[in-house]
Amino acid sequence: MRSSRLRYLAAAAAPLIFLAGCSPESADEGSSDDAAATSSPGDDAAATSAAPNGDLADIGVDTEGDAPALTWDGEPFADGDLPFVAGSTETRTLTEGDGDEVAEGDEVRVKYLTVNGSNGEQLVSTFENDEAVTLELADENLFPAFRENLPGAMVGDELLMAIPAADAFGEVGNEQLGVGPTDTMLFYMVVEGTGEPLTEAQGEEVEPEEGLPTVTMGDAGPEIDVEGVEAPDQLITQPLIRGEGPEVVAGQTIRVHYTGAKPSDGEVFDSSWERGEPTEFHIGLGSVIPGWDEGLVGQTVGSRVLLVIPAEEAYGPAPEETEGETAAPGNELAGEDLVFVVDILGAS
Repeated sequence: MRSSRLRYLAAAAAPLIFLAGCSPESADEGSSDDAAATSSPGDDAAATSAAPNGDLADIGVDTEGDAPALTWDGEPFADGDLPFVAGSTETRTLTEGDGDEVAEGDEVRVKYLTVNGSNGEQLVSTFENDEAVTLELADENLFPAFRENLPGAMVGDELLMAIPAADAFGEVGNEQLGVGPTDTMLFYMVVEGTGEPLTEAQGEEVEPEEGLPTVTMGDAGPEIDVEGVEAPDQLITQPLIRGEGPEVVAGQTIRVHYTGAKPSDGEVFDSSWERGEPTEFHIGLGSVIPGWDEGLVGQTVGSRVLLVIPAEEAYGPAPEETEGETAAPGNELAGEDLVFVVDILGAS
């Protein structure tokens, strides 16, 4: 029976930059010209694909070494009749799994190896460090080849996939990865797990320490009671639900629902629950307040976490005014201790 939730939703921070690109629409919304160069191909991208050369049936996988490697007619891939060029996306099942079936919109946990078909160079392999990554099939920025070909696969499947330039980076290529504008990419992929994306924390409830804000879940998300709570002198991280997913790693993008309140008056100043959709951001890189970077790295996917954050690890102290001068404007929450309830829904 297919599970309704993916128990292991995210993975160690294996490179995923080439698996997703900004859509042309998102590139137009406030991004620079350089950023737009990483967008996925437009309608004319098919013109970037060269004439087909090679048959996916001739590609195999050598599993004798420390990590899988692609072969061509039984020889190392780089010794084949390069370049390998696919005219359209092709998928071949090497081994059929007997686990749950991948559905449209699922989060799919995979290990993979990818090779540049033009020169035989290995681009990324998660097998070498025994890592896996999570592909969000509902993400429109994900390569269409994955969104269209992974539904219907089974957990345990071993797949080969050839993706031409038109279905990948298109005429811009990806210089950072060493992928040119006409390069076909080949993937060897093992499906490790699948399930519907989490919409709220799921796992084992944890009894919180005494003296912390109390949290109850309402129809519009968490309700936080800060009455009688003492001002924190250091960051407090209290799991309320311990999820069963892997630990969040610095550098990942995490997807969360959250509500933030001020202990000074109990006012809720921000809530993704009230907006009706979770938010995503990089963690552990200084792109959010220090209390989030420190408090969420190391927590597990599926967890609900209470953070009590002193002002110094939130938006800093309130700006000081000197005689005869007006303090420079700062964040309206500067000088405030903050309380957050965060549901960690995914990480990649």
